[in-house]
Amino acid sequence: MNLKVHLVFAGTCEEALNFYNETLNGKVDFLFRKKEDKDNEVADCDKEKISHMVVKTEHFDLAGEDANNGEKVVVGNNNKLVLSFYDLDRCKKVWATFEKNGTVTMPLQKTFFCEAMGEVTDKYGISWIIMMNDDDYSA
Repeated sequence: MNLKVHLVFAGTCEEALNFYNETLNGKVDFLFRKKEDKDNEVADCDKEKISHMVVKTEHFDLAGEDANNGEKVVVGNNNKLVLSFYDLDRCKKVWATFEKNGTVTMPLQKTFFCEAMGEVTDKYGISWIIMMNDDDYSA
């Protein structure tokens, strides 16, 4: 399993991650705008916002997204820890543990880019994305 960092911005994701990319000698590995999401309806004011962007550095990945219009971003809800698994059974077991006494934002489910992904806030108030590895995905 790998640990990744996922940050949430109030409309400045692309600017911020481009800054981190340049500063940390990274490489923008993935950029997906909300308007490209064919599975969810997106408000016109959110279409150009970032749904998911990844900067790969020598030692870690930094990912981010823009909050939707009306969602308040404050310190404490602007980051998510990402656990990325190579073993589906292990992923499901960890999910079940986090889900117990936690608050599920998105159920663990198959997505267009990986075998399983879910979002949960654990009983301590920490937000997690638990997912299968998506290294082989290409847009």
